[in-house]
Amino acid sequence: MKRDITSKADIEVFVDAFYKSMTSDDLVGHIFLDVMKVDWDHHLPKMYDFWEMLLLDGHSYRGAPMQPHLMVNQVIPLSKAHFEHWISLFTQTIDSLFEGPKAEEAKTKAFNIAQTWAYKFDYLNKLEK
Repeated sequence: MKRDITSKADIEVFVDAFYKSMTSDDLVGHIFLDVMKVDWDHHLPKMYDFWEMLLLDGHSYRGAPMQPHLMVNQVIPLSKAHFEHWISLFTQTIDSLFEGPKAEEAKTKAFNIAQTWAYKFDYLNKLEK
């Protein structure tokens, strides 16, 4: 039986699993590995703090999440399909590991981020054409 997300350790579990699925994915894996050459020792702790802030009222996150994505977009335009795929992988990851109110909240917040960012990047990419 699955349980709900209740701690930063739980967040680390789903973030690690999510990024493992992302890096091995045909659509987005190359963005992390080849294009941006992500430093995982730096990136993953930021993501732990980000999700802890969103789900458990953590206060450790420092950053501007849009900025690195703008940098990616300069190299590979991010489309609605990228964000739809991102939310699909995120939802699959959460569903495979957890269930409960916080798990549902994580999926809702991720969906809202994906929708908002897909709209913003679509607008930016149209401006640049």
